[in-house]
Amino acid sequence: MDEDLDLINRTEAGEREAFDDLVRKYQKQLYAMLYRMVGNHEDASDLLQKAFVKAFTGLRTFERRATFKTWLYQIAINLAKNVYRDRARIEQVPIDDVIIRRNPRVLETMIANENRRMLRQSLARLPEKQRMTLMLRVQDEKKFEEIAGIMKCSVGTAKANFHHAVRKLKVVMKAKEPGEAPGPDPENENELR
Repeated sequence: MDEDLDLINRTEAGEREAFDDLVRKYQKQLYAMLYRMVGNHEDASDLLQKAFVKAFTGLRTFERRATFKTWLYQIAINLAKNVYRDRARIEQVPIDDVIIRRNPRVLETMIANENRRMLRQSLARLPEKQRMTLMLRVQDEKKFEEIAGIMKCSVGTAKANFHHAVRKLKVVMKAKEPGEAPGPDPENENELR
């Protein structure tokens, strides 16, 4: 019997420590995925806690057609989608409002932070399924079969979502580079890795 299923059965039988084992097993990788999705530690920690609470309280609804890990990722991704929607309504502070000190490292850090912010904003502009597929493939290094299970789609659809996400992200990022005209380069989608 699968280790996760054994822990689930023990949890359902009233052994709370068994679910703690599941939390310990998946918390680091789930937190890492959530952090990359939402971009800050506080939100990622909150979402991680909510995902495990939701999994624990909804354990009886786990149908065991997919793995527990896939089911847990689905819960976490759905929670992260809500954060994306909420952030779309929040106004961003322009970089011009930030004071630059004389320390050159501050400027380097600000440029790196701005690049990360631009990437996050570009990712946020992608359609939801494409964004999630891209993040699972590139950041979590998931295979398309795993992504298909998490996203509840076919492997072909997962591959298509990834391909379209890469093309759109390249167009958006090129448009943000000063002096360059936007244009897709579908030939080299592995640049993001």
